[in-house]
Amino acid sequence: MKTDYILKRSRKRRKTISLNISHNNEIVVHAPYFTPTREINSFILEKQNWIDKTIKKQAGRELLNKEKEFVTGENFSYLGESFKLETYFEPKEKPYLTFTNSRFHLNAPDDNELKNKLFISWYKQKAFEHIAGRVNFFCATLNVRARGLRISSARQRWGSCSPDNKLAFSFRLIMMPPEIIDYVIVHELMHIREKSHSTRFWKLVEEAMPQYKIHRRRLRELGESYVF
Repeated sequence: MKTDYILKRSRKRRKTISLNISHNNEIVVHAPYFTPTREINSFILEKQNWIDKTIKKQAGRELLNKEKEFVTGENFSYLGESFKLETYFEPKEKPYLTFTNSRFHLNAPDDNELKNKLFISWYKQKAFEHIAGRVNFFCATLNVRARGLRISSARQRWGSCSPDNKLAFSFRLIMMPPEIIDYVIVHELMHIREKSHSTRFWKLVEEAMPQYKIHRRRLRELGESYVF
């Protein structure tokens, strides 16, 4: 199968072929000016698996990041899994969101702002319940003490530890797989012992969670997908 791409030849001192994939999945190849076409095609063929995986990943990210419509059949993330939404409206009942039988149930009028608030409120409650339990577990296991815990609406920061050892976590973290949530918690708890991201800090994280690099990498890979 032939892969279409945009070729940009350079007369400058470029010595190697490289490629990148734009946000709309266009493949752009940069090559020295006199590079034979067959050599470029061979390079594309060698990179085909990476190209396919990257395009698939970007497609999944776009699907998750598109504006929510809050309609029956739409998917919402919780603890790393995707669950369907069922919507209806019973005017005699107070609007609510529940999660039962692996499905979200939303009773609300046709008001997306209200539906959004109901989801955020539910996510914040579940985030506090889950994260508070894990913080207590790791505090006891690692012999550290946090002075407080709150759930924020941060979009760019999964967690933080203040100078006086108060913890904060974005409610969006509850959409992540449990092991990644644990990594973020351990990361912030280790800031109680070491405030900077020094070599000592990362050694403390590794002692507490030997597989932390795997979870940190997955957090970076998934981070842009688990938003709301």
